[in-house]
Amino acid sequence: MNLRFLRTHPFILWIALLLVGVTVGLAGAFTVFTQGLGATGLTDSVPWGMWITLDLSCIAVAAGGFSLSAITYLLGRESYQPLARIAVFVGVLGYSGALMALILDIGRPDRFWHGWVFWNTHSMLWEVTMCITLYFSVLMLEVFPMVADLPFLARFKRLNHLAHRVHHFAPALAVIGLSLSLLHQSSLGATYGVVIGRAALWRSTMPLLFIVSAVAAGMSFTVHVTLLVQWLGKRRLVPNQVLFEVGQIAGAILLLYLYMRFWDTTAGNYGYVPGRTEATNVLMSGPFAVSFWGWEMLLGGLIAAILMIRARARQSFVSLVVGSGLVYAGIIVNRWHTTLLAFTQPLSTNPPVTDPLVGSYTPAWTEWGTALGIVCGLTLLFSLGMRFLPAFQGIEEAEPEPAPEPAMTVAAEAGD
Repeated sequence: MNLRFLRTHPFILWIALLLVGVTVGLAGAFTVFTQGLGATGLTDSVPWGMWITLDLSCIAVAAGGFSLSAITYLLGRESYQPLARIAVFVGVLGYSGALMALILDIGRPDRFWHGWVFWNTHSMLWEVTMCITLYFSVLMLEVFPMVADLPFLARFKRLNHLAHRVHHFAPALAVIGLSLSLLHQSSLGATYGVVIGRAALWRSTMPLLFIVSAVAAGMSFTVHVTLLVQWLGKRRLVPNQVLFEVGQIAGAILLLYLYMRFWDTTAGNYGYVPGRTEATNVLMSGPFAVSFWGWEMLLGGLIAAILMIRARARQSFVSLVVGSGLVYAGIIVNRWHTTLLAFTQPLSTNPPVTDPLVGSYTPAWTEWGTALGIVCGLTLLFSLGMRFLPAFQGIEEAEPEPAPEPAMTVAAEAGD
């Protein structure tokens, strides 16, 4: 009887599976909170690992919120509004996942509030903290009207009136969100780029690379999950033309990023720079070569861009869903490379160190478990939102206009 119930109610089974993943994550988080970072695979030579990669990947997802909101409200593309709503909801979840990963990674979660109280305006991490806080607040304001539309909240008249007023400020929130998110995405790249002791990271192009790659990945991921929800839920959330157009835009931005990434990486081999040259060789012809050329540049880059750009002309949903999924897989690999590549080579001689460190890193079960828990938790919230929020219950299909009758037929009828 129970098996029959689960077969006829696949959504319940899906929620149950996600709750299992969340439980594993809670067990890993409890271990980290009680035993500290010693329960992880992180060391002094490799202080950043899976959690930072997950954090950067979640934030890249959130880039779809500000980019599509800007297109909708600043460029006047009202037809993009259904997709922008999904992007904003995904953005809230993305930043929530990033915050959960950071709480685990800082080592002293009881001091998470120090960045808000003790301002170190010369620190890139302080700027990241403030931008995350402010932009997350903007995203919450944009999502608030969607949540207020839930049927059981209809009796709270003041709440609905407040949500209606907030919705009127959507264009202003789009401008503020665009500014804050651009600052945040670039400051994440700058956080890596200012690390002068790690030659593989220390370069001025990191902020620009982070912005462009995040925009491409955020828009692609929004298209990807929208297509999956439409297919599984058997309902239309966004007009097909909008999905194909956004896919084309994301593909074009991805090609721009690939051009920048290729020349930024290969330019490091023009001359010998201690640490950077060795790291570049590891990336392009060493242990990272397969994932760099195969995943980041080819599958998650060139092939994905071609699939999304050509999907509109061919009206191929398969090309669009495969291409958009490959883009996000490629951005995860990119963030993994960016995080770990710097720790494969000794510290540079500026600042001088007495014992250069070469790091090796294997994530512990606590990192795998908490990462699984965060992903399952975000997927659970997304599934519930797509199922119950009124804003995501589908759009009405436009009825095709009747074809005009031939002129000769009309004239004959008039003569009769």
